[in-house]
Amino acid sequence: MEHVFRTDLKLLRYFLAVAEELHFGRAAARLHMSQPPLSTHIKDLETQLGTPLFIRHSRSVVLTQAGRVLMEEARKLLTNTHLALARVEKIGRGETGRIALGLVGTALWGTLRTLIYRFMQDNPDVEITFHEQSPDRQRLMLERQQLDVGLWRMAVDPPYGLHSVRLHQAAFQVALPCQHPLAAHATVPLARLSREPFITLPAAHSDWRFLHNICLSAGFTPSIVREAVEPQTVLALISMGLGITLMADSYAQMAWPGVVFRPLSEPIPADLYAVYDEAQITPAVTRLIATLKT
Repeated sequence: MEHVFRTDLKLLRYFLAVAEELHFGRAAARLHMSQPPLSTHIKDLETQLGTPLFIRHSRSVVLTQAGRVLMEEARKLLTNTHLALARVEKIGRGETGRIALGLVGTALWGTLRTLIYRFMQDNPDVEITFHEQSPDRQRLMLERQQLDVGLWRMAVDPPYGLHSVRLHQAAFQVALPCQHPLAAHATVPLARLSREPFITLPAAHSDWRFLHNICLSAGFTPSIVREAVEPQTVLALISMGLGITLMADSYAQMAWPGVVFRPLSEPIPADLYAVYDEAQITPAVTRLIATLKT
């Protein structure tokens, strides 16, 4: 059975000082200690290793072969230990580390992408992995600690154990074909959409479950005639006159041929929230949220 060593790193530092100075007196001065305890520590290390590390003469000290090997390995070990501790210290300050970021696809169409880019430029040692997931899936991943923070809309009442903070105010708008009669209006009442054909993203991967409930509150069940996986596909189908949809106003910042966006007469909030577990939040996530709130 291989022997398990329990040598204190302090003993290796003492040894390295003597090995580099080849003089117990100078090594003791360098370590700000007296010579007798230093000699005792070196003997303790030799006893633990079962081999002499130095050949001691009356006026000189010489490394044994084992001592020369240990000097080389001790330098590597102490350097790696310093680097590891420095890295952990940086993680503690939020200067390095990894962030698993969940988000709904619509989140990146507004100012958020610019703010995330700024954070990445300011924090090059923090790695962000992006996970595009529905709010329900993000909640589950947060509970399983598979995400550090999630981003979705209208997270005003997060599940128990999670905390939310609003990052950005937004509103849903109606996307219409350019030739649609409602395109001539400055604003559109939600009730006017009760007989319109809707083209949506799947509820499991979008804000549509929330919007469906909003329509029900307005007194109608939306007639969904088509679903598309990508927002661009939804807008392309709308440009062909095949239906309408409700989307966050961030999409209106882009020029979509054949599509116009109109505000609703009674605004539906589409505010974007960061959701996280306060007990698990890291300094890097705290810095990210602070950036996204600016």
